[in-house]
Amino acid sequence: MTTPEDVPDRLRALSAEQLHVGAAELVPDALLGDDLGVDSLAAIEWGMAVEDAFGITLPDDAWGYVRSYGMVEDLVRRLVRRAGAPQAPPQPRAGAQAATPAAQG
Repeated sequence: MTTPEDVPDRLRALSAEQLHVGAAELVPDALLGDDLGVDSLAAIEWGMAVEDAFGITLPDDAWGYVRSYGMVEDLVRRLVRRAGAPQAPPQPRAGAQAATPAAQG
């Protein structure tokens, strides 16, 4: 299972391959369009590869607000953290009675 600490190295390797850039170009302030040449088709393909590699789902509007490689890394790290977080047990609804065995008698 991927941990948030694994994200930077794994994402850098995947992104370099998907975007056909050198890993050294993948710095936090690198702009996706201007510096890395990510167009809408590349963003879709890269996003799908990221989802598959990390077992996450990127928000549908992610490419509308994510502008730099650092923002992508932060988003992926948050989603990986959320995906790996233990799920809290369901809480009983207010007013619901706890299930108890029927009284025998």
